[in-house]
Amino acid sequence: MNIEVKYGLPFVEVTICYRGEELHLKRVLLDTGSAGTIFSADVVDAIGVKVEPGDVLNKIRGVGGVEVVYSKFFDLVRTGGTSLEGFEVEIGEMNYGMEIDGILGFDFIQAAGLVIDSKELKVAARV
Repeated sequence: MNIEVKYGLPFVEVTICYRGEELHLKRVLLDTGSAGTIFSADVVDAIGVKVEPGDVLNKIRGVGGVEVVYSKFFDLVRTGGTSLEGFEVEIGEMNYGMEIDGILGFDFIQAAGLVIDSKELKVAARV
C-alpha cells in the first residue's frame, strides 16, 4: 500500500467496519508515535458509531493537547491487505488544524505486523 505525504506527514487509506457497516477513510495518519488508534467522531458517525450509555470516557494526551475520547470495538480495521477483527479504537473530535479522518497508531501497526518503508513510501504486512 502506498503512503501519501500531506502536511509533511505519512497518510494511508483504511477501511473500517462497525456493526456490519463499512466505511473507507482516505486521510488516516500513520503514526508510530501514537500509542493508540483513533478515528474522528464526525467521520465514523456515517456508519452509526456514537457514544452510548455505558461507554467509558477517557482523556488522552498528545502533541495537540488533551482530548476526551470513548472506545469501541470495530468488526474490522483494514489497511492494504491486512485486517484486524474485533479491534478496539478510540473515537474523538480530532480538531488538529488539518483534514484528518483518524490516526493509525502503534497498537495497530504492531498487531498487524506492518513494515513501513519510508524511502519507497510503502506499507506492507510482514511476510
